[in-house]
Order: sequence, then structure tokens, then C-alpha cells
Amino acid sequence: MKLGNTSIRRSKPAVFLAALAPAIWLGWHSLHNHLGANPIETITHFTGDWALRFILITLFVTPLRRLLGTPELVRFRRMLGLFAFFYGCLHFLTYFVLDKFFDLNDIGQDIVKRKFITVGLAGLLLMIPLAVTSTAGWIRRLGGRRWQLLHRLVYFSAIAGVVHYYWLVKSDIRLPVLYGLILAALLVYRLFALRANRPADVNRMKLVHIEPQTPDTVTLRFQLAGDKPLRPKPGQFLTFDWVVGGKKLPRSYSISSSPRQTQVEVTVKKQGVVSSFLTEEAKVGLQVAARGPYGQFYFDETRHRRIVLFAGGSGITPIISMLRHIDEIGAETEITLFYSVRTERDVIFERELERLRQRLPKFNCVVIASKPGAEWQGLRGHVNRQLVAAHLESAGDRTFFVCGPAGFMAGVRDILLSLGVASGQIRQESFSLDSAAGKSVASAPAATCTVEFARSGRRVEASTGLTVLAIAETNGIEIPYSCRTGQCGTCATRVLDGDLEMDIEDGLDPKLKAQGFRLLCVGHVTDHVRLDA
Repeated sequence: MKLGNTSIRRSKPAVFLAALAPAIWLGWHSLHNHLGANPIETITHFTGDWALRFILITLFVTPLRRLLGTPELVRFRRMLGLFAFFYGCLHFLTYFVLDKFFDLNDIGQDIVKRKFITVGLAGLLLMIPLAVTSTAGWIRRLGGRRWQLLHRLVYFSAIAGVVHYYWLVKSDIRLPVLYGLILAALLVYRLFALRANRPADVNRMKLVHIEPQTPDTVTLRFQLAGDKPLRPKPGQFLTFDWVVGGKKLPRSYSISSSPRQTQVEVTVKKQGVVSSFLTEEAKVGLQVAARGPYGQFYFDETRHRRIVLFAGGSGITPIISMLRHIDEIGAETEITLFYSVRTERDVIFERELERLRQRLPKFNCVVIASKPGAEWQGLRGHVNRQLVAAHLESAGDRTFFVCGPAGFMAGVRDILLSLGVASGQIRQESFSLDSAAGKSVASAPAATCTVEFARSGRRVEASTGLTVLAIAETNGIEIPYSCRTGQCGTCATRVLDGDLEMDIEDGLDPKLKAQGFRLLCVGHVTDHVRLDA
């Protein structure tokens, strides 16, 4: 069931009138003296009843839209919530004006002595900040996360309303009990939804050892808090929340240690702000939070019997994890590694690779340097078609893993395709947004696009040079994410209309892609898109 923009615009007046109908009914019967022997009590109960009903209806919007697959229903939630506040105010004003005639002293005594009035007033007061901050402007001011946390007060207001109603009635408690059961079901749903959508587990880590690899590369070894096992797959990565200069800077690094080790190692080459800090300033004892492991770029001994590995520079880091894993489990995997470096001083894990050469009988390691010194005895130049063809009898049942700079990966991919390798046999890993086919969408001339967030009820205009995740964050719309590089799949979101151009899609499950999901952290809009977010 899908509702278009036109359908929503047409439906809103009808929903508004339906929500106003109880007040109209009450006004009509008041004018005609049809409210029974005690009209004040009738009005008080009637307005309180409808306030509680509208709170429950508002809370029911989210599970209903997910059940029906109609995210557009979220656009009615603000209106329904404001009607809950409207009827709640009428309920209180009936008590304040008609029942107590503005007698503040009497009202104060009631609030202190009569517990159902105390809890009812508390429920109404909780609704005030929700009503005030219900606009899009307040969402932007508070930010998506703080706004959502604030609006969870609606559950406490609803609980207060049910308790108020239950303590108010003297004998027939069937209706407040029914409302309580409905609210309990909604709370249970909320808890399960939070659990299903909770962010990936955060691992607390402590730096326990630093080992230089090359003049600008170090391996950092971390101990996990509580010594809990991480259990990554060989080749996966972690997203670290580094704090440098007082700023939180998330960065993703491949795990270079074997998955079977209790401690975790990452190998970092000096390239930017964070890597400069890690290679030059990081000290033993440094603590950091890391999310993951993530990524589809990993070796599986049950499926990958013959593998060809291509590493450019620091792209060797996930590759060495695969090799260490193969060595430790004693797998009979046939391996060919092409490792491209600039000079002989840039060979990371040089001693480890030599050790693995001796231990793995089916391991062929080819190291090629583009600008080596005169004493270099190995191959010179770049990975090329002739070199690859000379070391491969056939593409056949091999799986090809490629990791390195964007240009290196694009060149290797072209070589493999020219040799008859199917694209499905090639796996790539990169944490650079310009890694897709060696190009960057963000570097193209920026135009204006329109992004519609169906769940949030927001429609914004932005630059095509921004990712959709960046557009969402700028406008206070919360999207779950982890790696920000298209590798982990956390930000996968269904596209309801239009489409996104993704820089890379390694972290997107093909089944999800077929269902219309796209990765927002590396997705760009060329014109218009509507998202289930």
C-alpha cells in the first residue's frame, strides 16, 4: 500500500476533520443540553478519554506503517499528537474553569492530596515540550538524536494518562485496563524495535603494543575490554571513533591480525590527520571505541579454494589477515599474491611474508616496486596484463581479492576483465569515497536535488555533491550508520521513488539491492528521490 504526495495532501483535511469530530460532537451536545445530569463530569471524562485515545493512536502510527509497508503514514503523526495535546488541554481546562472556577488554592490542595490528579497533571505537563518542539524547525535546532530522545516522553505521558484514568474510576475499570493493555503492547513493540535497530556493538579497546613496519607505517595491537572475543572474518575491518585534537573522527581500518588471535591488530600508514596521529603520537594505554567487524571483503576457506590477491601499498593489511588465517588453520588453499609498492622501503610485513612463503607450500608471492633503489633484486614497474597472465594458468574457479588505492584497483580490475575473469569473481576493498571505478561523484559539478524522507515527513533541497547521509545529518534526520564508506551496510535504506548513484556498494547485500535498498553514506541524488527514512 503506497500513498503518493497528492493522496496525502487530500487525506490530511479528512484526518483533521475526523480528529476534530469528538470536539464538534461535544460542542453540539453542550449547546443543546444533552450531556446528562452532570454535564461537567461528562465533559471532563469525554475530553480525558479522547486525549488518551489520541496518544495511543499517535503511538500506533509507527507499527502500523511498518505493518502495511506505508511509511507515508508518518506524516499524520504530528497532527494526531497535537490533537492529543488539544484534548488534554480541554480536559484540564474543564477541571480548572468549570469544576474549580479558577480557585488556585483548592486546585493546589487537590494536586497534593488526590494522587490521580497529581499523575494526570504530570502527564499533561510532559506533553507541553512535545507540542512546542513538534515542528521541523525544532528538529533542526535540537538535532535528530536529541529530538527523538525528547519525544520519548510521550510514553511516560501515556503511562501517566492510563494510571490517572485507572485511579479516577471507582468501579468499572474495564476501559482503563484495555488502554493499559494497548499501551503495554506498544511499549513491548518499541523495545523490540529498538533492539532490532540498535547500533552495532561497540568494543572498548586499549592499545598495548606499537610495532613499526616501515618508515611511515605502524601496527597497533589492542586488547579488548573484558577479553571478549571479536571473531572477525579474515579481511574485515573495524570503524574506530578516534579523538584527535578534541574532535571525534571516525575512521575505518582493516584488521591485520588473524581472526583467531585474542588481541586485535590494525596497520596504519601515515596519510592524513588521524593516521598521522596514530603513527607519530599514539602511546601505549590509548583507549578507543570501535564498531564492527564489518565488510564483505573476506576469505572463506569453505568456498575459496584458489585465490589471487592484489595489494597496493597499505592494501596489504586485510590480505595479511587472510594469509595468517590460512596458515593457522592449515588450509590447502592455492594462493598467488601480487604486491605493488613504491620502493623496497615500503614493503609492509616483509618478514611476515617471507615466513609465510616458507610455511605455505601453495603460496606464490610476487612483489613489484615502481621506483626501487639500485640494490632492489625484485621486479620493477607496475602490475600489468603480461605479469598477471604469466602467473595464472586460467581464471577458472579462482576468487580475486583486490585492495589498494582507487587507481590501482581500477587498473587491476581492467586487467582481470581483459583476461576473461568474470566480474562476479572480483572482490574489492577500499575506504575511499572515490574508489568506485576510480572516479568520484562528489568531484563532479554540483547541482540541486530534492530528497524526501517519508518517515520523517521532510522534503529538502540540497547539493548533488553531498551524500544522502550528509544531507540527512544537516537537516536533523537520524540515519543509522557505522563506516560511512559503503562497506558495512548499516545505512542501507529502501528507495521508494527515484534512485541513488552509489560510489561503491560492497557492503550492500544483493538481495537488499534487488528490493530497492541503497547505501546512503555513499549515495548521491541526481534529481529527486524519496526514501523510507
